[in-house]
Amino acid sequence: MSNSNILHPHERKILLALKENDGLDVSQLSQKTGLSEASIHKASQWLKIKGLLEYEEERKIKIKPTSEGESYLKDGFPEKKLLKVILKGENEINSLKTKYPNLSIALAWAKKKGWINIDKGKLKATPSGKRALTIEMPIERALKEGRATGEILEEMKRRKLAEIQEISHRTFRLTQKGRTLASRIGDVKDEIGQLTPEMIKTGAWRKKPFRPYDLNTPIPVTPLAKYHPYTKFINKIRQKLITLGFQEVSGPYVELEFWNSDALFMPQDHPARSIHDVFVIKTEKKGKIKNKMILERVAETHKNGWITGSCGWGFWNPKQTLNLILRSQTTAVSVRTLANKPEIPGKYFTIGRVFRPDEIDATHFIEFHQCEGIVLGENLTFRHLLGYLRIFGKEIAGAEKVRFRPSYFPFTEPSVELDCFINGKWIEVGGAGIFRPEVTQPLGINVPVLAWGIGFERLSMIKLNVNDIRKLYNDDLEWLRKKTVI
Repeated sequence: MSNSNILHPHERKILLALKENDGLDVSQLSQKTGLSEASIHKASQWLKIKGLLEYEEERKIKIKPTSEGESYLKDGFPEKKLLKVILKGENEINSLKTKYPNLSIALAWAKKKGWINIDKGKLKATPSGKRALTIEMPIERALKEGRATGEILEEMKRRKLAEIQEISHRTFRLTQKGRTLASRIGDVKDEIGQLTPEMIKTGAWRKKPFRPYDLNTPIPVTPLAKYHPYTKFINKIRQKLITLGFQEVSGPYVELEFWNSDALFMPQDHPARSIHDVFVIKTEKKGKIKNKMILERVAETHKNGWITGSCGWGFWNPKQTLNLILRSQTTAVSVRTLANKPEIPGKYFTIGRVFRPDEIDATHFIEFHQCEGIVLGENLTFRHLLGYLRIFGKEIAGAEKVRFRPSYFPFTEPSVELDCFINGKWIEVGGAGIFRPEVTQPLGINVPVLAWGIGFERLSMIKLNVNDIRKLYNDDLEWLRKKTVI
């Protein structure tokens, strides 16, 4: 920048003031230029962006005693007043309670500072307590002078003895570039920086020069509001599923073992039921199952198979099924949906957080999202399920190719895994299967139910080019501002 004419009049005034006296603060600049302090702050920011000015910033603590602090300075601190009373021979706590309303405060601080000992209801001043009466305490001096740091400042805050304000003090100096430009600035003329209707009406614009503008002047970057990249990814998947005709459903984070496991025909002594694999709510309260018929059917299915053709597990604990836990799988939402008389045929999905104890590292976290759903209707087969998975792989995962592998899940038979070829490698994207009769019949569903789930975290990490799962829950604003939105 070589032309001083492109500067705002306020900027020119500041440069001229600093050319005469470098190292002025806001107040001094305001006196020199006649500008308000707010105008100084704004213009100095522009001068700094243009490389013409720099400033040193010093933060100072301003202390103003409260009414309580003022009374302590005037009448003395309670702990010192207590020492004087003790040294006069009044040392029984019970008798002092009736005479001194601030006794509890005085006792607490005198004891904390090691000034007194308490023995069988009687007070005795320690040697350090006696010395304290002959000197000024650091907190007394700090209150008088209005300055404090460290422990003394913290004590003031705890005792509410002062109103504490942090003040920023700036000292401005010209850069070499600014000094060179300031030497070329003449008198600051009254220029038109903004044309108003009044100027046009009166013709006043003809009497003053217009201030030129530098179109190359850098401006502060203002970050635009946008969704978190992971939220954006989730919403994109949600919209895809709705487009495919699925209806979204939801369920609670705090779930009953009944819906999280029992209704899925997972045995109650299954390893996943242990406290090491499920977060158990620390409470003596139990949940409730409103539909007693479904509860009885699930219980019978676990005990002997009911009418499903299964042998069951031969075991059922009615108290365990009502335990409150953090849901470990969104399949709980699927069985709740089936129990709530869904439309047949129907297609439902849910996207939500689940919680499982784990060692946190780049690929493991204690909470994550699952996306899964169900398709129910007459005459549905395993081939229909594979067809849906192929669509998910292509439309949702954006896979070049898909493949299927046999798998096992405790509540589906048969079961399958979906792998997708993305960015030159095969990744495991989801699992699926047909719900077993032990799951559907107790819920009153007598048609085939296709169940599927998509692994969100792994897929989103690839799509977002993130190599640490913790980034998906990142609240680092700088990272969020710079991260490309897919």
